[in-house]
Amino acid sequence: MKSKLLIMGVLCATAFTANAQTKGTNALSFGVNVNTEKYKSPGGENETKVNSYSIGYGNFIKDNTKIGFDLNYSKSENSNGIYNSDIKNYGGNLTYQKYFPLVKTLFAYAGGRGGYNYGKQENTSPSQVTAYTSNTYNVGAFGGITWFLSKRFAFETSLLSANASYTKTEQKENSSGNTFDYKRTSFNLSSEGFINNLGFKIYILF
Repeated sequence: MKSKLLIMGVLCATAFTANAQTKGTNALSFGVNVNTEKYKSPGGENETKVNSYSIGYGNFIKDNTKIGFDLNYSKSENSNGIYNSDIKNYGGNLTYQKYFPLVKTLFAYAGGRGGYNYGKQENTSPSQVTAYTSNTYNVGAFGGITWFLSKRFAFETSLLSANASYTKTEQKENSSGNTFDYKRTSFNLSSEGFINNLGFKIYILF
């Protein structure tokens, strides 16, 4: 009797999970990525804190295929006693993700995204204050693992990503009573792995 109940439970869980990736399902996501690093050097102790958050919406346009968007906010603080840096970023991405079944409720995914980001940064030291504002446009590919816990909930982590970005930056520097303005543009290619970018999202499916 117990074995029959167990089998029925597994079958029900599988059925619920299958519904979670079917066409027409909506997904509301919440994400967080928190990282703190401390290290000592001959010049003193250095500490970096990075907190990033996201909220998003997606729709499965067909089985195991989702499109959506994310809104993001992040804050980074760096301090080594005499030098301090404060960085804030606001942005959003359009995303496409394709899911591939691995084992039961565990799926791998791969996808692409494109987005925009606005950044503000202020660096302070005893002799000067430097402020930056930036506008960044990016496209990229990313992948990871998703665990569909039930019909209504899923847990997702991003393990790998590769991005190309174009940035326009304005810089204002106040040093020894003098003010300087600079403008510049840059193009950047980057990739990240799970060791230094282990973020996650929680999905509510409906």
